[in-house]
Amino acid sequence: MENKKIKKYFGLADYLEEEQFLQEQHKNGWKMVELKLPFSTYTFERCEPEEYIYQLDFKQQENDLGEYLQLFEDCGWEYFYKYGNWYYFRKLKSEIEEENTIFSDAPSRAEMARKVVKFQGMIALVALFPLSYLIPVLLNRNEGKNYVLLVLLGLIIGITVILLGVHLRNFWKLTEILKNEEQI
Repeated sequence: MENKKIKKYFGLADYLEEEQFLQEQHKNGWKMVELKLPFSTYTFERCEPEEYIYQLDFKQQENDLGEYLQLFEDCGWEYFYKYGNWYYFRKLKSEIEEENTIFSDAPSRAEMARKVVKFQGMIALVALFPLSYLIPVLLNRNEGKNYVLLVLLGLIIGITVILLGVHLRNFWKLTEILKNEEQI
C-alpha cells in the first residue's frame, strides 16, 4: 500500500482547519492513518478519491469510551484515530447536510468548543506555574551576577512569552468559534 507523509501543524484551536485539510487529502485519494509528534507528521494511505467528511471531537474522560464510540458508529461515523484528547471520525459525505456533522445542533458544537477553551486555560496555568517559582528564585540569589543563571532566566522568559502568545491566540480563536456556535 502506498503511503505519504505531510508535516503540518494545527494548534488546539485549529481543529476546523484540520478537518478541512483531512477532507481535501481524502478527496485527492489519501486517507489519514496516523499522526506523530514532534513535528506533526500526518501519514496518509492511498485510497479511492471520494468526498469524505472528517470530524474531530474533544473528550477528556475515557470512562464511557465504549458507549461513546458506539454512538458515533450507530450514526455511520468511522472512528479511526485518537490523538491526545482528540478523537478522529470520518464518513462518506451525505446528500443530507445534517448527516455531515457529528454534532446534531449548535449547542452541542458550542459545548465541545467550551471543553477545548477550559482545557486551554488549564494548559496556560500549568505553563505559567514554573515561571512564577523560578523568576523569584533566580533573581534573589545572593551569589552576585551569575551569567549562566541570567541566560537561563532569559531563556525561560522567552519560552514563556512564546507559549503565552500561542495560548492567547488559541483562546481568542476558540472564543470566536464559541461565539459563532452560540449564535447559530
